[in-house]
Amino acid sequence: MISFFIWAVSFLSLFLAIFWIIVLYTKIASAPGKAEASKKITILVPALNEEQTIARTITSLQASLYKNIEIIVINDGSTDKTAEIVKKFRGVKLINNVHRGIGKSSALNAGLKRATGELLAVVDADTEISKDALNKILPSFNNPKVGAVISTIKIKNLDNFYSRLQRIEYILATFSRVLMSKLDTLHVTPGALSVYRTSLISKLGGFDENNITEDLEIALRLKYYGYAIKIEQNSIAYTNVPSDFKSLWNQRVRWFRGFIYNTGKYRKMFLSKEHGIMGRFQIPINFFTLAAILFSVSLLAYGAIREGYFILLKFLVLRWEILDISYYHLPSFREAVLNVNIGLFFPVAITFLLSLFILHKAHKSINERWSISPSLFIYFTIYPILRSLHWLTAFYKESLRSKRRW
Repeated sequence: MISFFIWAVSFLSLFLAIFWIIVLYTKIASAPGKAEASKKITILVPALNEEQTIARTITSLQASLYKNIEIIVINDGSTDKTAEIVKKFRGVKLINNVHRGIGKSSALNAGLKRATGELLAVVDADTEISKDALNKILPSFNNPKVGAVISTIKIKNLDNFYSRLQRIEYILATFSRVLMSKLDTLHVTPGALSVYRTSLISKLGGFDENNITEDLEIALRLKYYGYAIKIEQNSIAYTNVPSDFKSLWNQRVRWFRGFIYNTGKYRKMFLSKEHGIMGRFQIPINFFTLAAILFSVSLLAYGAIREGYFILLKFLVLRWEILDISYYHLPSFREAVLNVNIGLFFPVAITFLLSLFILHKAHKSINERWSISPSLFIYFTIYPILRSLHWLTAFYKESLRSKRRW
């Protein structure tokens, strides 16, 4: 059963990899024209206890080469000095929001009501943008069907193991978003830096205040109503990421719960001809991903329980003699070779080589260097197990309808 599953997943992965490689090497015409300086951009910065980072965020926004901007910071119930720091900046509007939802959506909606710009940018309060980030994004809006444009996200706080691990994850995420953007199936607008048409977001009812991943939800809503989302690789946003186990765990479980919930919320797009390749390809892939992850996690849990059961039986029979190393021996090289499951070796080897190729192309696409490192080794060996536990927790909480928390 396990062998069949590995073969099936490997075959589908190979098919998808070839498909995405074709997309990668397909040339797509870039957005015509230049950015119009007449287009005013309202930048919303929702902030909850961000006294350590908010000043650098505002400074980076005011240093933007694109000057036709309006900066609105929404103080979302902060109990630290966030509001005091914001007040020191000239030309920055401060809104004190009474938090009503379960995430930052209510803060964004409060800012949306005060926005006067034709375009609406959302920037996290722990993020800094490159000086030309907005200039790079604007030309994409020359296409009236583009509802949002996102940026490349890079990590600022590369000062410990957890952040270096996530660096690999973010680079691969950017690469996948570039491919989806080319195929017109991109369906996420990260909070680090995403720009929308203000009138469109207002028309669609603003951000969902009962959603723990409002960036995914609003992106799927844009796709549901036929709007495109693009990524501008040369527009860079530098953000902080979780730097300890608990923060990383909570964030990933929230992300995965949001993925599960919103995939279900927009299930009508599944195989929908009306939604084109998004409905007939991307959404089915999302559903398959959920099913494959759930099945994989189930197999992992079964294997762990089964192994634990046999260890317990051995202990009951051998007692503390189980710790005697004379009961064990390391296999010789010949034994190790003969015990290799050839049936599984091929798909695993192909998957490994594809992973290296994708890793190389992902780094190259945003001019980042990569090398063999402990973080890279752990990302491809131990981290998938941790991600499985994230998914298992997310499935468990969603199945029990546990209260959604930010």
